[in-house]
Amino acid sequence: MFETHVDTLYLWVGLGTVSVAVLGVVTGLPTTAPPDATATAATIDEVTTSPPGSVTHRRLIATEWAFDGREVRLRNDGGTAAARLIRTAVPARTDQLRAVVNGEQPQAVYDSPDAFRRDTRRARTADDGWRPAPDRLTVRHVAWGGTDVTIVG
Repeated sequence: MFETHVDTLYLWVGLGTVSVAVLGVVTGLPTTAPPDATATAATIDEVTTSPPGSVTHRRLIATEWAFDGREVRLRNDGGTAAARLIRTAVPARTDQLRAVVNGEQPQAVYDSPDAFRRDTRRARTADDGWRPAPDRLTVRHVAWGGTDVTIVG
């Protein structure tokens, strides 16, 4: 009555091993979906192809992002995604560009149209790499003094 069957021991060891393996697979799965870089790029492209004065906001579900004016890359626990733009845009890397993307007129921020043009050119060539992603991305199409750009920040 109190005998131990050899089959029972193997059964419990096998069941324990399978349980540990399944637990390892489940804990290794990502807890969130990868970010949607394609939709973010489409939002930027929509404003870029709209008339000056156009502005939109998009919520980013990412922990980090990289934007060089031609491609947007987003990263979170679910993975990394990238998408290219149809037309180039300007990353808001300086305080002045951040002020413009947040609603200030370029005339109120810059001394001249040439200063605005120089700042947008520098922002296009600089590369910050990965940085913390904002909760909300703002995209604004601005034209002033011969410079027609879309600023993203």
